Amino acid sequence: MAKYDEARVPRGTSHRWEVLMSDDAPAVAAGPDRRTARDVRGEHRVLLSFSDKDLAAMPLVPENTRLVRGGWYLDLHDPARADFIATGDEAVEPGQHVVARKEVSADLWDELLRACDGVLGRPSMRRLRPAV
Repeated sequence: MAKYDEARVPRGTSHRWEVLMSDDAPAVAAGPDRRTARDVRGEHRVLLSFSDKDLAAMPLVPENTRLVRGGWYLDLHDPARADFIATGDEAVEPGQHVVARKEVSADLWDELLRACDGVLGRPSMRRLRPAV
């Protein structure tokens, strides 16, 4: 007998259960108990040049949270990877510190990327945004 995924698909309604996967963003806890980059400043060289105000504006993705497919993230433990696009099958592991691009301002995100370049000792190809 053929396996379920190898069986010929019948015409019309199959009356079989279908598994649907949602691309909706998971509910992320927001509030005073949510950790920010300020809480882990001493653990990451990338964060040393930021002010307390900037660090407080960088919420961390909670542990065991699945990353949204197509979302941009920065893993503070891996500055060489810098910003990456999630494939949807990754989750934040215990002890891992990840920042979501959609949770911080564009200027702060650019500063994070420049800080990653600085930690790695490579010249940053990212331009400073002109002050308005």
